[in-house]
Amino acid sequence: MDSAERLVLTAFCEELPMLRTEIAQHDDAKRTQLSRIEQEAAARRPILHLLGQLLGTDGVTTLRSLSVGLPGAGPGQADGERFGCPDGRCDRVAATAPAGPVPRCQVTGAAMKRLQI
Repeated sequence: MDSAERLVLTAFCEELPMLRTEIAQHDDAKRTQLSRIEQEAAARRPILHLLGQLLGTDGVTTLRSLSVGLPGAGPGQADGERFGCPDGRCDRVAATAPAGPVPRCQVTGAAMKRLQI
């Protein structure tokens, strides 16, 4: 997997819940596109071009579009435990609330792996 695909898979996984919410407000064609992208991501095939089609962007803009969250926004997380992609295909790192459930991959649904701190 090349670095651009790894970056886009990481961003896609992090932003998937928000993207699902957004696309749910669109027509069936957009929902079908997102479903196809999720299937391709779960199969660990390239998705950058498909996301570009969904978002109407080129490759560089697609990467930027998926990562527009504001620093410091959100409820925060404990930093004692970190979890990574279950099969190491992306660079997503997730934290969990103390004694909370293990985070799951947004694409495959598999439990994420505990990372060494």
